[in-house]
Amino acid sequence: MIRYTPQAQLTLEGFQTPFSQDLNKNNRWVKLAGCIPWDKLANVYYKKMNSDFGAPSLSARMVIGAMIIKHMLNIDDREVVAQIQENMYLQYFVGLSSFTTEEPFDASLMVSIRYRLGQEVMEAFNHLVLQEAGIIPAVFEEDKDLASAGRNNDDDAPDASPQYPADSVNDKVQVTKAAAKDKSADTACNHDGENANSGTLLLDATIAEQQIEYPTDLKLLNESREQLERMIRQVCKEGNLHQPRMYKNNARKQYLTLAKKKKKTKKQIRKGLRSQLQYVSRDLKYINKLLEDHSTLKKALDKRDGKLLQVIHEVYRQQHEMYTEDKRSIEHRIVSLYQPHVRPMPRGKDRVQTEFGSKQLVMLKDGYTHVQKISWDNFNEGIHLQDCVETYKCIYGCYPEKVSADGIFGNKANRKYLKEKNIRFVGKQLGRPPKMSPAEKRKLQKEMAGRNEIEGKFGQGKNGYGLQKIKARMQATAESWIMSIYFIMNLVKLSERIFLCLLKMVVAYFSNHELLKKNNCNLIVTTPN
Repeated sequence: MIRYTPQAQLTLEGFQTPFSQDLNKNNRWVKLAGCIPWDKLANVYYKKMNSDFGAPSLSARMVIGAMIIKHMLNIDDREVVAQIQENMYLQYFVGLSSFTTEEPFDASLMVSIRYRLGQEVMEAFNHLVLQEAGIIPAVFEEDKDLASAGRNNDDDAPDASPQYPADSVNDKVQVTKAAAKDKSADTACNHDGENANSGTLLLDATIAEQQIEYPTDLKLLNESREQLERMIRQVCKEGNLHQPRMYKNNARKQYLTLAKKKKKTKKQIRKGLRSQLQYVSRDLKYINKLLEDHSTLKKALDKRDGKLLQVIHEVYRQQHEMYTEDKRSIEHRIVSLYQPHVRPMPRGKDRVQTEFGSKQLVMLKDGYTHVQKISWDNFNEGIHLQDCVETYKCIYGCYPEKVSADGIFGNKANRKYLKEKNIRFVGKQLGRPPKMSPAEKRKLQKEMAGRNEIEGKFGQGKNGYGLQKIKARMQATAESWIMSIYFIMNLVKLSERIFLCLLKMVVAYFSNHELLKKNNCNLIVTTPN
């Protein structure tokens, strides 16, 4: 059941604070709350929910606000709840009408929030941010059914999120739209008729590493053996059966003897792998026979153990194949028992040769990001340039004037495609370097240096918002975590742009005031309703 009230009624003065204090209008959370189109985000969030069935849900503003707080402060789920409980500015940000010392929700609910805020929903959120920024045309639709449903639920939900003031939101949106119109001559596209190429598309790929222990084949087999021993003990205890002999003490002793050595020879590693493979093979035969002979004992293993057993079977198959064929890589290699979707990503960088996580292909225009592709398998990002250009046209209504990317995107097929679309590729030409004047070289270097903007965006996400280490363990929640970070970076860009527009208006006001004062004229100021 949906429980939501439109955010056009919550005023800053109406927020009840302790000790007769007033909230500071210049606080960062108050400013950010005024930049966010809460009602439009709520429409997207509630699209897949039933308004007449189920228990009342948390307000969309509470859900989205908690996600924003988590990544803005780069804190864990429990700390999010504690921060909202203690900070009255954060309580105002998530839509509460007055200060309370009670927990807004249980911290475990953040996992369900990440499941709901998947890649599709976050992509719709980013589209709304682009509309608010004036980058793409906004479609103004008022959801009267949602508003009336929210008002009808006010009596049943006294703690539901109140509505946000129309005055403060509309004022800032008007400023943003005015700035977008000023910028349209340079970057905006004409969405009527045949559109001319406009804007610069920045492309690059990055890895968002998962929070896992650095994997080695020996460590992975030892962990598999320990989990199998636990399952065997659990099943035998449930069926009151005699435990088979698993040689667990000898196996652990052999593992520690090799693992504690600082320098290991190839011969020692192969010997250690052979012994651990034998222990894992024996334990797999034990657990399979127990479950086949006593089908009622399957209930001793929960759903999580059932999935873990399947993963261990695949790990043993991969490790046995690599050992027997004496090779160091295999397709779809598992590096974590608890996150089997994670794959090794060879990068060839000085800091680290291999990263473990997901790979994102990201587009950047005017400081706003769009995630084109998220994959847990390594891929050649260069072959996706044409898809990115077509996506650019779908979003902005025209093809870009130029594409700035690194050398992997500049293959012959891509250059031919860009030439057909009258798009210029910013980069070195293929083949023998052409003769260029010093001025042309400086111009090309300056244009190629513009790609640093997308590298800075990756640094912003990894150093400031938790993109460096993704702590969500499931594949769906990890993807939601990643998309949330890019969404928040777009929100931060939107809030900065609104502040610059307001500053520009103030400077223009005083400039006009001084000019009219010299001419002995009166200045008439009009404000939006």
